[in-house]
Amino acid sequence: MNKFRFFSGIIIIALSFVFIQCTSEPIAGPEGPAGQDGENGIDGGNVCLTCHNVDYKVVQPETYALSGHGTGTAHISHGGTSCAACHTNGGYINTVYSETLTASSAFPEERIGCTTCHSGGHASAGLAISGTDAALRSVSEYTLNQKDANGNDVNVHFGNASNNCIHCHQPRRNATSALTPNTSGNISISSTFGPHYGNQTALLEGMFGAEVTGATVYPTKSSAVHRTGSSCAKCHMGPKEGNTGNHTMKPNLNTCKTCHTGAGIVNYDINAGQTKIKNLMMELAEEIVRVRSTDFRIANYTGTKPFTSPNIFTDATYSTNQLTIMSGTLNYASTDDVKVRVAKAYWNWRYLYQDHSYGLHNPKYAEALLKNSIANLKLIP
Repeated sequence: MNKFRFFSGIIIIALSFVFIQCTSEPIAGPEGPAGQDGENGIDGGNVCLTCHNVDYKVVQPETYALSGHGTGTAHISHGGTSCAACHTNGGYINTVYSETLTASSAFPEERIGCTTCHSGGHASAGLAISGTDAALRSVSEYTLNQKDANGNDVNVHFGNASNNCIHCHQPRRNATSALTPNTSGNISISSTFGPHYGNQTALLEGMFGAEVTGATVYPTKSSAVHRTGSSCAKCHMGPKEGNTGNHTMKPNLNTCKTCHTGAGIVNYDINAGQTKIKNLMMELAEEIVRVRSTDFRIANYTGTKPFTSPNIFTDATYSTNQLTIMSGTLNYASTDDVKVRVAKAYWNWRYLYQDHSYGLHNPKYAEALLKNSIANLKLIP
């Protein structure tokens, strides 16, 4: 019995070697049926490189570091206030989707960075490839936080990449709300009077100014050439040239020359347009000081009017010919016609000063606001 088991084991082992030898070579059989065609894919190399290129890896980081966003100029300590909505990364992300400038809670003091404007592209690669930069947090029509004079919502659509700029570059106040009397019947004019320093959207659209009736016609809303023929991204994010273009957010002159032609285009004061607005702003400041010399003063004055201290003063922390109130808060009675006219004029001065383009975003609207305000004050003895 034991011998039988022994020889049986020998036979099984031998057969196992035989089967291993037989199955170690492929055995050809009849070809199976054709499989179902798969879906067309994408060329991973080319698609990835449309974003992950030298511009993405080198140019964008280098140019962004030169921008006001990248240097930290745009970041301020917000203390949990609504300032966080535009001056911190977390505050922007918290508010941009709700189209409000009121942050729901305090945020860490994070500087504005790549993820402030961009949410990441892999989840939306298909849209990015098709030409829509869906990695930007806001590409759709935007409802401003300020309403028009009739209390209606104002919807602005600059187009895809430029819509992302609207959230912060819009005014926090408009002329209607600022010039509405308080419960005491006064128009309150403080050091923060004006639309705030994100007024670019309003000027580009041609709205929210104190539109005093006058001989100069106000242009139709949204008709500015920089509004209809260009965009925030086209002007401010052109090709890198020196310390301008791309993510510096600073326009370069060659980008301007794609529309503005001629040998005289040597700086942004094209056709002396900015010089005209600066001169009108100084003339308006002079008229405001003339009418209310007890309330207003001009810093680093370069004009020719015989003003003396305290109506003019020198201080390097102020811009040239910057108009400001003497101190404290002015409370102008809404029943006082002269003071109401001065309040409107001062709003328009601040409106254009806080845009910081000296009318470049919308020259016709800027000129109309200034000329009509000056003419209105000149009627006052």
